[in-house]
Amino acid sequence: MSQDTPAAAQRTTSVNLVRSSNPWTQANSAAGFVLRYLVTVRRQLLAILGSSDHADECLKLLIAHLVSVGFGEYKKGKLRDFLIRAIRSTAKTRLAELPENQRSGASIESIMNDNEKWLSLWRTGLLERAWRSLEQLEHKNPEMPMFSVLHCATTKPKQPGQPLAQRIKAERGLELTDARIRQILPEARAMFAQLLADEVAETLEKPTPKDVKIELQTLGLTKAFDGIVI
Repeated sequence: MSQDTPAAAQRTTSVNLVRSSNPWTQANSAAGFVLRYLVTVRRQLLAILGSSDHADECLKLLIAHLVSVGFGEYKKGKLRDFLIRAIRSTAKTRLAELPENQRSGASIESIMNDNEKWLSLWRTGLLERAWRSLEQLEHKNPEMPMFSVLHCATTKPKQPGQPLAQRIKAERGLELTDARIRQILPEARAMFAQLLADEVAETLEKPTPKDVKIELQTLGLTKAFDGIVI
């Protein structure tokens, strides 16, 4: 996530799709940047190889390669495309090292850039990072509990029909009036959308508002921007 995240005092109900100025192709450390997405990459490797041990060995290969030569000639386009190539390459290398009877039956070559499984995992990873960033903002400014309010408002409640204020108190230990919740919620939605836009922008080579919109559409993330000024 970009380090230029606005202070919680800078409230907003609009989104700048290209606020982030840290695209992956300009990262000082290829390995360091990819570490942000290691959980997502591991999930795809596990789906292909069916083994945590094999997935972890592939991750070691990937990180060692990035430490040694960086992004190399593939330093262009979308980060998710670079990573799926790396996933296919490391998985093939790992399988070649195993006895034939220990190799999974997965078709590695079928795992392409726009494979729905990969897009779904990538989408989930971006959403998780945006949620973590919103939670970090709340830790820095607990007087503006955007994460607590938005998370409780948008995730499935443990007790159906429970009023939002009661749910926030039960799950987050915060006592907020309905009026305060109504004040925070639109700002929380906009901030979450901004953080998500930042995540997407940083995974593109030279992001423009149009590029970010297209990627959001491809990944099925546009719902997060409903009703928000862009």
